[in-house]
Amino acid sequence: MKPKIDNTSGPLLQIANLQTYFFIPEGTIKAVDDVSFQLDRAEIVGLVGESGCGKTVTALSVLGLIPWPPGRIVGGQILFQGLDLTKIPIQELREIRGNQISMIFQEPMTSLNPVYTLGHQIAEVYMEHEGTPKKDAWKRAEDILNKMGIPSASRRIHEFPHNLSGGMRQRVMIAMALACNPKLILADEPTTALDVTIQAQILELIAGLKQSLSTSILLITHNLGIVAEFADRIIVMYLGKIVEEAPVGPMFETPLHPYSIGLLNSIPTLGSKAAGRKQRLAEIPGNVPSLLDLPRGCYFHPRCSMAKEICRQKQPKYLEVKPGRKVACWALEEGWH
Repeated sequence: MKPKIDNTSGPLLQIANLQTYFFIPEGTIKAVDDVSFQLDRAEIVGLVGESGCGKTVTALSVLGLIPWPPGRIVGGQILFQGLDLTKIPIQELREIRGNQISMIFQEPMTSLNPVYTLGHQIAEVYMEHEGTPKKDAWKRAEDILNKMGIPSASRRIHEFPHNLSGGMRQRVMIAMALACNPKLILADEPTTALDVTIQAQILELIAGLKQSLSTSILLITHNLGIVAEFADRIIVMYLGKIVEEAPVGPMFETPLHPYSIGLLNSIPTLGSKAAGRKQRLAEIPGNVPSLLDLPRGCYFHPRCSMAKEICRQKQPKYLEVKPGRKVACWALEEGWH
């Protein structure tokens, strides 16, 4: 039975108070802890933060791909066009995966099946979700590989993943994600293994779906340059929580949260010099704490130059300070009121 979805109005994706925890012998890892945001139709949102802050787990939660044991969604809602993905049977969720929501996984080396040809793996998407006859599905698989810029696509579709370079495997993964023209793409570091020229081509292709098919994209990346060029909004995560959200322009012009400021200040610039010497790259002091031993109060306070006593005692509230701008920071709250 096809899942009942409202295609008419409202945000495409709404995540409300999402909690995804991992239960291991050493304790409970709160990988995603009370996260809320939305993705509008035909919108690109950049999800940024250091490794281990919960970006990938957030995306995997949307598709119900959290492995149990040890992990599971313990609270919150994930509404896709009004349908709560955390409440539907697995068979209905499979109807949505790859068809209406697809994911470009971070690691192409392990995400492709080594025992099936590339053509088989791409054609299967068309046959499974659109009922395309096998011969036509293979032709479409060849066509989309051509669009990805893979040379000799008619030959490559008969090869296995180990025959391709890392960059080509990444393009195959992207081809599979784009095959059914999904409404939502969860792109987890989609261009990591690609050289700069191919990276730009693929990002233009993905962004083009926003214009031609009103596709929405959650772009998970460490590359703030990519976010600045392609995203409409930015969400900053730290240790499983969102600390700031803003449109791209205001975020880059006036970041509010000390962590956001640190991320932007750490971007290298060409030719920056001070007193005739190369300027040292700015860095966020300290190390990211373990999720098994989180600091009391604001998780960022041990690394924050603006920390006050309340920051060491209580979690800050996540507040909308201006239309479209939200931030969680005690040190700044006095200036908002």
